[in-house]
Amino acid sequence: MSKNISLPKSNLYLTGFGSDVNGNRVVKLTFPNARGFSIQTNGVLKETDYISDRLSKKGIQGLSDKQLKDIEKECVNYIKSYGSILQKKKLKTYSK
Repeated sequence: MSKNISLPKSNLYLTGFGSDVNGNRVVKLTFPNARGFSIQTNGVLKETDYISDRLSKKGIQGLSDKQLKDIEKECVNYIKSYGSILQKKKLKTYSK
């Protein structure tokens, strides 16, 4: 099992990629000490979908810093716009 990756400018952790019950590709995320959640990437998170489609055999551990920043940017923007009240409340971003 792969280790969670802390995203560089937020309190989000990337836990992996997968598919939901309908076969849609999703990115799996979590906050520290919280239950994980997923966001569909199909047509919504275009760069994240592209990156997940081209993962190396190393999985999420093989992602570059630029790829992690791209994933984070899309996911943070999505949560700010469409996330649940709890997700919006828990989300913290940092300028490093």
